[in-house]
Amino acid sequence: MTLSNNVVPPIDPFGDMALTAGNAALSRGQVVAAPPGGVPSLARLAYSRLGFGPRPGDPDFNDAISLNAYIDQQLAIESIDDSACDTAIAALSRQEIIWDVTITPVAVPTLDATVEQLRNYDDSSKARRVYAPEQLWKYLGRVTYARAALSKRQLYEVMVDFWGNHFNVDFRGQWLRYWEDANVIRPNALSNFRDLLGASARGPAMLEYLSNASNDGANPNENYAREVMELHTMGSINRNAGDPRLGLPNYSELDVHTLARVFSGWTTYRTQNGEFGFNDSNNWPTHDYTAKELWLGNDAKFFIPIGGEEQADMAMDILSDQPSTAWFVSRKLCRRFIADNPDGFCPVVIADGAAAFIANHGDIRATLGAILKANHPGADFKSSWGQKVKRPFEFYISAIRALGGGFPPPYTGTDVEDWELRDKHANTGQSLFEAAPPTGYPDFMPAWMNSNQVFSRWNLANVLVRRYFGEQDPSGTLAAVTNTALDVLIGASAATMSATQVVDRMTIQFYGRSMDPLDRTALISYLSTGGPSANVSSSNNTRLRPFLGVMLAAPYFQWR
Repeated sequence: MTLSNNVVPPIDPFGDMALTAGNAALSRGQVVAAPPGGVPSLARLAYSRLGFGPRPGDPDFNDAISLNAYIDQQLAIESIDDSACDTAIAALSRQEIIWDVTITPVAVPTLDATVEQLRNYDDSSKARRVYAPEQLWKYLGRVTYARAALSKRQLYEVMVDFWGNHFNVDFRGQWLRYWEDANVIRPNALSNFRDLLGASARGPAMLEYLSNASNDGANPNENYAREVMELHTMGSINRNAGDPRLGLPNYSELDVHTLARVFSGWTTYRTQNGEFGFNDSNNWPTHDYTAKELWLGNDAKFFIPIGGEEQADMAMDILSDQPSTAWFVSRKLCRRFIADNPDGFCPVVIADGAAAFIANHGDIRATLGAILKANHPGADFKSSWGQKVKRPFEFYISAIRALGGGFPPPYTGTDVEDWELRDKHANTGQSLFEAAPPTGYPDFMPAWMNSNQVFSRWNLANVLVRRYFGEQDPSGTLAAVTNTALDVLIGASAATMSATQVVDRMTIQFYGRSMDPLDRTALISYLSTGGPSANVSSSNNTRLRPFLGVMLAAPYFQWR
């Protein structure tokens, strides 16, 4: 079959298959909804966007100098002492969670396990009638939750989540995502984009997930080649303002076919322990050693001379240096940190980030710094309140942090696994590492804000409150139940609090801004028994725990 240099029909004009008819308003630059209540401080905005939410006692600030200092501090992860989080992670059990009492559980491999160790564990688990991928998924999930909730390196953990979605591998389809977390994503989350791209391309999880492991030079598999251009680097359409090719495709079908030939022979088949290997033999899948040309939307084509493994490295160098890649990465970062539709809200910040990406040769920290510290009043991070909502994972972790809790939440059940909490989080729709499409989980409001989300988040919030502060009425007799941690949270450890005081204190702690007066009055009325100034009687008020659940499930807490 002869391939022409025809352009690729774009799947989605933004290159990430995210915008649908359901959020057409975003594509027009409109804001779908406005958050209720007042505007939070810059500190609150930073804690919620550059991390997973504030913890009780986190300092407040509301000036650009302090914000930029916080950004710099979070970017300098090497200077952040995270030993307490490391200790908590080490204390998490690696024991298999198995319902069959006839099977003796063992410890899953450590986070730094080699591919060989992981495959050996998988082989031995089959003999024991244990499904190894599920055990690995559960443990990595517990670790990920704990890091997000406890780490002082909050921006780093956000970027780990960001790149995990950008280079998405569905754990259900490729369980070596466990290896990829420790060897691809985490080491490169704040390093250099080209290094991250190369690590992903050579990772056995990505090689198998997007079928490049079976990419033969004589009959190329184009799956990875297409996605590495559309989803990982340039995007399908040129969006660089001022570029004469603005709005035109970034690559052709011939480019897809050519790039597939470039990556041919990159495989896990017949390699040592099923890791990455370049096949320089005549055995399938072979490499196409011929010279090649890539168009990539440019006037002059990029020539790749005769060669082997180095051809793909050269192609990744080229892709990483494309202005469209700088724009694509910058725009996606702006979507994560500033606005669902950055093209409409902060196009000048996208340009700042792209310029920093190019000037610093793909340095992620420099790109992030340019985006987060950009000063364009009305169209920058500082002005972006009301542009983002929390995805379920962010809601879950921010609720834990707002409650001042550790991880895992206390559990006194006798089951081998805390199914209640796992199920309540799964019902919110964002089970970790299980996004089916290669785009990963979406990061815009219409994907997450619906009636089902309201109900599922409310259920999850109530479970968390109960776990940290005990049942509101375990005896069923409306007897008073005191909980020291809850007294500390509401401020009743030193003196009895009134309903008004508790509502106002929790409003600041959970929301960091004022509520609508009618909502405030309704909460005070619910919590009080003898008027707004009546005593809550510390943590033994049976309405206090449901009140906290409502506070966490309310619209005020859903905004990032």
